[in-house]
Amino acid sequence: MYTKLSAGILLSLIWVLNCHAADKPNIVFIFVDDQGYYDLGCYGATEIKTPRIDAMADAGTRFTDYYAAAPICSPSRAGLLTGCYPRRVGNETWVHRADSNSGIHPDELTIAELFKENGYATACIGKWHLGFHEEFLPKNQGFDHYFGLLHNLDPVEIVYFEDQGGVPLMLNDDVVKRPADPAELTRLYTDEAIEFIEKNKDEPFFLYLPHTMLHNPLGVSEEFKGSSNWGEYGDAIQELDHHVGRIFDTLKQTGIDDNTIVIYASDNGRGPGRTPEQKIRGRKLSTYEGGIRVPAIAWGPGLGLQSDAESAAVVRAMDWYPTLATFAGIKVPEGRVIDGRDISPLLKGETKFVPPPGMKKSLNATVPLRRRWNPPGEWKLLISRAEYNDAFFYHGSQGSLAAVRWRNWKLYLNPSPQLYDLANDPGESKLVRNQEIARKLRGMAILFQEEMRLDARPAGEASSQPRADGKTVISQQTLDSLDEKLDVTYARYGDRTLEMNIYRPKGAWGELPAVVCIHGGGWANGNRLNHAHVAQAIAARGYVAATISYRLSGEAQFPAQIQDCKAAVRFLRANAKEFGIDTENIGAIGLSAGGHLVALLGTSNDVKELEGNGGNASFSSTIQAAVPMGAQTDLQSERTREVSSTRDIWQQFLGGSQEEQPATYRLASPLYHLDKNDPPYWFFSGEHDDPSTHADKFRQRMKELGVQSDLTVIKDAPHPFLGKQVWFDEMLKQADAFFTKHLKNKKTTTSNER
Repeated sequence: MYTKLSAGILLSLIWVLNCHAADKPNIVFIFVDDQGYYDLGCYGATEIKTPRIDAMADAGTRFTDYYAAAPICSPSRAGLLTGCYPRRVGNETWVHRADSNSGIHPDELTIAELFKENGYATACIGKWHLGFHEEFLPKNQGFDHYFGLLHNLDPVEIVYFEDQGGVPLMLNDDVVKRPADPAELTRLYTDEAIEFIEKNKDEPFFLYLPHTMLHNPLGVSEEFKGSSNWGEYGDAIQELDHHVGRIFDTLKQTGIDDNTIVIYASDNGRGPGRTPEQKIRGRKLSTYEGGIRVPAIAWGPGLGLQSDAESAAVVRAMDWYPTLATFAGIKVPEGRVIDGRDISPLLKGETKFVPPPGMKKSLNATVPLRRRWNPPGEWKLLISRAEYNDAFFYHGSQGSLAAVRWRNWKLYLNPSPQLYDLANDPGESKLVRNQEIARKLRGMAILFQEEMRLDARPAGEASSQPRADGKTVISQQTLDSLDEKLDVTYARYGDRTLEMNIYRPKGAWGELPAVVCIHGGGWANGNRLNHAHVAQAIAARGYVAATISYRLSGEAQFPAQIQDCKAAVRFLRANAKEFGIDTENIGAIGLSAGGHLVALLGTSNDVKELEGNGGNASFSSTIQAAVPMGAQTDLQSERTREVSSTRDIWQQFLGGSQEEQPATYRLASPLYHLDKNDPPYWFFSGEHDDPSTHADKFRQRMKELGVQSDLTVIKDAPHPFLGKQVWFDEMLKQADAFFTKHLKNKKTTTSNER
C-alpha cells in the first residue's frame, strides 16, 4: 500500500534528512548601530577603507534594497529577534531607556530561543537595548551567554547612571567595568565573540554580535584614531572592519568557516549620501530611505550561499528569522505568526526574487500564510495575498505607519499620499502619478492597519515593583503567562492521597522538560504551596513545573518522604502526554529538607527500599538534573551524629538518633548512594548557613567520579533565602541556566567544566 505525500511534507522530510546528513551550520549575526546606507567601501564610500567587509561582500550577497525593521534602535532590534514588525510585538515606539518598564514579552519566541531549543549554544555580545527588568534580559530571551552594555551610551540615557558611577559593562550578571569605555568596546566585544566561537567550535552556535558602534558618542581606540579621511566616524568604521576580519580569521583557524553563515547589517540608517551619485536622503528616525534602508551582506559559500552577488530584492530584517531557521533545519513552530519570509532560495541563487509561499521552495516557505488574510471586496480583486506579503511597511520612530513599499513603488501616507518610483528615483525627489499603483498601496496600508489592530500582541510589562520589605513576589504577568492544574493526585496509599500543582507556559510548543519542586520544613512541616513561587518562576522559563506535597514525618517515618518524591517523578512520566513533558529530561529542586530529598532522589536510582508503592511502578523515577538548596548530603557525618542526638525533628524523621539507627541514616544519606551514573548537581547555600550545606565531601566525590557538580553561595543570605526577592532572583538565574544546559540542551559534561 502506498501513501502519497504532499509536496510540503516531502520538502520538510528532505530538509530534515539534509540537516542530519550535514553538521548544523553556525550563525554569526554582526549588527552595527547607526551605519548609513553608503558607509562601506562596497556601498560606495571613498573616505574609508573596509577591505574585510568588502571581501565578505565579494564572497557573498550584497543587498541594495534591504530594510531595517525600524529607523531607531530598540524597535529595530525587536523586529530582528522576533521576526515581526515591532508593532506586532508591541515594541514599535522610540527606545527602551533605563527607566523603561517594558520589553519583548516573555511569551514571544525569539530567534535565540528557537535556536537554543534546537540544540544551539547561544550568545549575545554587545548592546542589548530591549528592556532592563529581569524578564527582558538576554539570558531570559534565549541567550546562554551575555557580555556587553544593556543600555545605550547616549547622553540622555547615561543620566540614569550618574549616581552609580556610569553605565556598567556586564558579563552575564556581573559588572566587569563601570563606566564602560566606548573606545575599547569594539575590541572587547570581538575578543569575547572569538572566545565564544573557539569554545563552541565543536557544536552548533548562534552568535548575535550587536556592536555599540557607530552610535554617538563614538569610541575609537588609539590604534585607529586618524586612520580615515572621515573623522571619528570613519575611524570607527575602519576599526569595525578590522575586527570583523578577526571574526573571519577565527572561523578559518578553527576550521568551521565552511559550516558558518555570517550576516552583516545595520540597525537603522544614519544620514544621506555625500556625493551626487549617492541619491539617498533622510536620516535616522525618519522614514525617508536614508533612515531605514541600510547595508546588509550575507556570507556562507561553504553552505551553498552564492558568491559575488548583488540582489535588488526587497529584503527586511524580519526575514532572517525563518531564513536562518531553514538553514539550520529548524521549522518555525506552527502556532507562531511572524512577518518574515524565508529568503534562503534567493541567498542560494535559486531565484532572483523572494519566492512566494506557493512555490514551496524551502522549509519555512509557507510561514507568511499564517498572517491574517481576509480582504473586503474593495481590495480583494486589486491585491493578491502574495503581493501583500511582499510589501514592506515603514514605521516612524514613534511607531505610526508612515509609508508602504511594494516592488519599486513607495507610497507615503501622511500628510497626504505621495508616490515615488525608487528604482528610478532613490532620492525620492520626484512625485509620480499612477492612480492604480497608489490605490493598490493605499489598500495594502489599510489592510495592514486592520491586521495590526486585530493581531498585534502586547509588549512585556515588568514585574510588579519590588515590595518595600523585599519579600519575594511573582508578578501577575508571570502568573497570567501560565496554565495551571491544581490538586492533581499523583499517589494513593489506601485512603491517603498526595497532590501536586502543575504549571506550564501558555502556548508553549511541543514537549517541555519538567522540574519537580520539593518543599522544606524539616520533613515535618509544609506542603506544596511552600514552593509555589519556585514552580511558577521556573515554569515561566519554559518548563513544566510541579510542586508536590509529601507525607510528613509526623504521619510516616523515612523512607516515606523519598518514596513520595519518586512516585511524583513516575507520575509525570506516566502522564507525559497529557502535560506535554519530555520524559527524558526531568529535574528536581528543593530547599532544606526538600534539598536533602532532591539530593537523595538523584543518587538513589534502583534502590528498591526507596521506591515505594506510590503507583506507576513500570516507569522510571530517575532524574537528569538536581538542584539541592541548603541541603544535607552526608547523614553519616560527625555533625549529623551530634545534631541527631539533640534534635527531635531528626529523630522523628529517622526513628531515632544516628547512633541508634545507623542503617537508616546510611540509607537516607545521598553521599552513601553516589555513583558515576548519577545526574549533574548544582548546590545553593546562603552565606550565613551552616558550611555543611556546601556539600564539600559530596562534590569532591562527584569530581572523582567524573560527574559535574558546582556550588553557589548567595552573599549575605541565611538558610531560608527564598523569601527575599534579590536572593530568589539570583537562585533562579543560575538554576535556569543549569536546567537549560542539562534538560533543554543536554550534552556530555565533566566536573571541571565551567
